[in-house]
Amino acid sequence: MKNLINPNIIGLNPYIPGIPLEEIKEKYNLERVVKLASNENPFTLPRNVSEIIQKEILSLNRYPDSDSHALLKEIARYHGLDKENVIVGSGSVEIIKMIVRTFLKPGQRILSSRNTFVMFKISTVEHAGNQAYVEAEMDEGYGYDLDNMLKRVDETTKIIFIANPNNPTGTMLPRQKVLDFIEKIPPETFVILDNAYEEYVSNPQDHLSGIDLAVNRKNIIVLRTFSKIYALAGLRIGYGIANEKIIYYLNQIRPPFNVTRMAQKAAQVSLENDDFKLRSSRLNQKNKDLLFTQLTAMGFRVIPSQTNFLLFFPGKNVNELHQRLLKEGVIIRPLHAFGIPDGIRLTIGFEADNDFFIEKLKKVLPELD
Repeated sequence: MKNLINPNIIGLNPYIPGIPLEEIKEKYNLERVVKLASNENPFTLPRNVSEIIQKEILSLNRYPDSDSHALLKEIARYHGLDKENVIVGSGSVEIIKMIVRTFLKPGQRILSSRNTFVMFKISTVEHAGNQAYVEAEMDEGYGYDLDNMLKRVDETTKIIFIANPNNPTGTMLPRQKVLDFIEKIPPETFVILDNAYEEYVSNPQDHLSGIDLAVNRKNIIVLRTFSKIYALAGLRIGYGIANEKIIYYLNQIRPPFNVTRMAQKAAQVSLENDDFKLRSSRLNQKNKDLLFTQLTAMGFRVIPSQTNFLLFFPGKNVNELHQRLLKEGVIIRPLHAFGIPDGIRLTIGFEADNDFFIEKLKKVLPELD
């Protein structure tokens, strides 16, 4: 069978998503299950978004607008851009894959960091093989080490991916440090700023959105998503911002009808919901601070986060702890697939959900001694 398979796919470790809540309820016959694994917004959709989705159901017999004209126009208006500077995808992951396929040539390589969003590596390896992906080590605080990354840049480096803030560690690079890094990168090398968690940053003045750079340069692309603070994870929609020539070539390989009718309409309306975003970010900060205090008080190392999740180290066998918590009705995210086998990523939920996690964690920890 292997002789029929693309050799880049053989041995490729696929993305492993969080376990569905319904599956755990059924498997362990539980009435209550709390999912703190997939960095979702705990709030349900605002009324105007749910209403537009209900309305759009009546049109599902029709294909969506293949070019997402209305949504592109609204995103461009929101950011003060031309719609020719924007592309939308079925999640920002689709745009990551388009970037790799559009710009990576044979013999060229992609650079990123260890312990970052695994789709950077998967998208590269499936297209060009393991030899095309280069990882720099992170610093001791689980942040991108840009000095170390610069040492890895050479004439074969075509694309550099930076998740800022980073998933799964929650760390953020300061604005000036990213700017200094970009200035040292050759103009023929692309720098991709994946800003999926930007809306959760507590000190936005020190975070580089990169939008002005992306529009005015020919080697910067900014990625954003509606999956996190906008609470549209189930509709799979993200977008990219770049120079219009970059967008033109990305559109050359964008599949037709790649974003559903519901996703387009919901995203368009979501951009009106500044109050929802503010309420989500404030609750996240409040509950994140509380969880950070609780976990550190239990003696765990917890990495300060600028996202809607925390990385912590329980000092126990993570896989065993994960299984014990599942039986208690708590879904968390072990980080073996991210290269952090002793770490757990914990999404910030409602206070009652977080308290339920702490209660169950305290219950199962003594069983692991």
